[in-house]
Amino acid sequence: MARPKDKTEQKLWIEFKEHNNQQAKEELMLRFMPLVKYVANRVAINLPDKFEFEDLQNYGIIGLIDAIERFDHRRGMKFSTYAISRIRGSIIDQLRRLDWVPTTIRRKAKQVAEINSELANKLGRLPTDEEIRQELDLDSDEYSQLMSEINIPQETSLDSFINSRQADGVTLIEVIADEDAARPEQTFRYEEIKRILGEAIEKLKPQERKVVTLYYYEGLNLTEIGEVLEVTTARISQLHTKAIYRLRGYLSRKKEELLE
Repeated sequence: MARPKDKTEQKLWIEFKEHNNQQAKEELMLRFMPLVKYVANRVAINLPDKFEFEDLQNYGIIGLIDAIERFDHRRGMKFSTYAISRIRGSIIDQLRRLDWVPTTIRRKAKQVAEINSELANKLGRLPTDEEIRQELDLDSDEYSQLMSEINIPQETSLDSFINSRQADGVTLIEVIADEDAARPEQTFRYEEIKRILGEAIEKLKPQERKVVTLYYYEGLNLTEIGEVLEVTTARISQLHTKAIYRLRGYLSRKKEELLE
């Protein structure tokens, strides 16, 4: 359930969305600008030093503008939940255009994703770490190193795997976070999407499932999740990476059904 907006924020949304008040839009921009810094900080953790933080913020501002323009204030969804995925997506899209990911890491990430998919198809379930490691013919240390290397935003984000936009511009990850997102004619399709995603998440290992739930449903960051589960942020990052690759393997078989 989304938290109710304060009266000032509600008034700003009404002024902008219903009366096209551009000053209200500017005030919304200022109010939510801290979200850009927050997301840029999270993305920056995984980037080489050559990237300027100010550039990441500029990429994020584009996402914030897009989020404000697309947001439907009548649906009851918390704007920050909606905006964070848009801001992150805007930053990652720009990084993709800059092609900053080393070819070797991109190739390794693709190989792991393909093996996850192949094993999921063959086994009829999500593969375990041990099964993936054996298929890659790596020892435990090599496998841990590999998972660390490919723990980069555009390869490990659940958003990026299922962010193909529906006709109304809503992503699947937004559907998960918003119980009231569907219009009457969309209800069955959205419920099916949520059912399949829920089914995939239930197949994860308990700790991986907790990380996915806290990150995507509750909006906690990796550090906060580490505090909840009493493990290091690095361990949470590793669990998140593994969970996303397992989900990708399962959902790859369901993607056409999800996006019909």
